[in-house]
Amino acid sequence: MIKSKICKGDKVRIVQGEGRNAKDEQGAPLVCTVLQVDRIKGRAVLEVPKKRAKRGEKEKPTRGLEHWKTVRYNPKSGEAGGLKIMKRPIALANLELVEAGPREWRNRG
Repeated sequence: MIKSKICKGDKVRIVQGEGRNAKDEQGAPLVCTVLQVDRIKGRAVLEVPKKRAKRGEKEKPTRGLEHWKTVRYNPKSGEAGGLKIMKRPIALANLELVEAGPREWRNRG
């Protein structure tokens, strides 16, 4: 189990790794929200603020935080197949806490 100050709902910035060069629309370093923390593996899943896609362009995954995944058609749920953007976990050591989340999440850990 890894001890960390990062909890669900916190705002973090990527310090090291593939996603550290990601910028928002104004050119500032990308600040993401933590969706899930796995303390056993020492990884966190982040929610990336979406950039506006230009008209006629396909949405691209954010390098280091999301990736393409091929999925098959599921007739039971009616979900279409093809390429989907999936979240990619990132190591807790590569994250820097920018802003603590709501108090209710901090107490649960």
